[in-house]
Amino acid sequence: MAKILLFNPPGPEGKAYIREGRCTQESGVWATQWPPVTLATAAALLEKDGHKIKVIDFPAVKLNISDLQNVIISFKPDIAIWNTGTPTLIFDLNIAKIIKEIKQDIITCVLGTHVSVDSENVLNASSVDIVIRGEPELPIKNLCKEFPNNNWDKIHGISYKDKNNTKIFHNIDSLFLTPSEIPPPSWHYLDINAYKLPLKGRPFLILSPIRGCPFLCNFCTAQLYYGKKLRKRPIANVISEIENSIHKYKIRDFFIWADTFTADKKYVKEFCDQIIKKNLKISWTCNSRVDTIDKDILVIMNKAGLWMISFGLESGNDSILEQSGKNITIKQSKYAVISANEIGIKTSGHFIFGLLGETEKTMMETLSLALELPLDIAQFYTASPFPGTMLYDKATKNNWLENISSHSQSHSVINLPNLPAYKVDAFRQYAYKKFYFRKKAFLNILSMIEPKAIKNILSNIKGFLKWIIT
Repeated sequence: MAKILLFNPPGPEGKAYIREGRCTQESGVWATQWPPVTLATAAALLEKDGHKIKVIDFPAVKLNISDLQNVIISFKPDIAIWNTGTPTLIFDLNIAKIIKEIKQDIITCVLGTHVSVDSENVLNASSVDIVIRGEPELPIKNLCKEFPNNNWDKIHGISYKDKNNTKIFHNIDSLFLTPSEIPPPSWHYLDINAYKLPLKGRPFLILSPIRGCPFLCNFCTAQLYYGKKLRKRPIANVISEIENSIHKYKIRDFFIWADTFTADKKYVKEFCDQIIKKNLKISWTCNSRVDTIDKDILVIMNKAGLWMISFGLESGNDSILEQSGKNITIKQSKYAVISANEIGIKTSGHFIFGLLGETEKTMMETLSLALELPLDIAQFYTASPFPGTMLYDKATKNNWLENISSHSQSHSVINLPNLPAYKVDAFRQYAYKKFYFRKKAFLNILSMIEPKAIKNILSNIKGFLKWIIT
């Protein structure tokens, strides 16, 4: 059996970052640090095998690199496994060097969408021993089971260096966990009180009933992590997980983590029916496409505890939506947001500036849509060319990318024909100002803030206002 350290690393400059599947971003004003569901799920598999485990989310508990070094010294793990993200990639990979300087024989392993598609360069350019590609839990389980023999050639879903660091091997891809094999996360390794809803101030957990995404958005990395096929966990397992969270952790607030939770409306209805039948009295949010929703299912979801739904609206121009592979329409966006609003569900709209075909005119159309819709919250991003996406391939082929070592959805690095990156950045800032500097938007936010959240939300808003005014 092995001593295993699973962790979400500190961020550069002391900033907190979410590194979870397709979502790799800095915690923002309306965002919060998410409970690391991948690490907690991996821990659930590892503890069944009898390993000694420690799970730490360094940003959530406000620990830094020095604290990580102290953990390495005191815990002395055999294997260290951590999340990585595109915005923090260089920083994340350098952690392997820091660990090796303390204890050279620790096996260092990284996971994430970026390293999954760039494993050769990652292994060549860092002290990382193993890259865990794609959905990571099963490869992690099998990797740790091989300790101390370390016969890595048998393990699907990893890339690794030989023991002399002279050759890199890429094993075949791992199978995905079947829906019934996906365990509930072992949250007891983490400080649950470190995760608070930004507007509510109450602790929350992530619930992951569905994995996989069948849609073909050319800017998204979702399929690199969980694949294309929907894998729906048995409803009974998910309900049992909710009940356990209520009884063991006193948690009744959940964020449903699925790339498109509403892709199968029959499954969603069965899920909601069970919540209502068992009178669980929970409160939850989820993501959705606008073309997988209707008023009937929204009513049922609301009755089961849905209080906010986030829509990936992306653009206010149908041609941009088509070119991006999103394949929704403005008409569908309006129907979804208005329907949710009429039922009394709070809505959050997510928009991206700088997608393929974007111009200054189409960016203005997107902002106009954001201002027209009855949205409670709007998030504006820049199109980020994540490796493994068609957007990245096209930007690279056409020499549109700026010479950068890392990038995120808060800073444009694509110089489209007739639309330089700096104009996209400037418009994103302008969009935030136009959306939130309205009485209606202010009152919407005010109506959602609960007393427990006032202190933190005021601090976040202060920083947000400073940014958009400058």
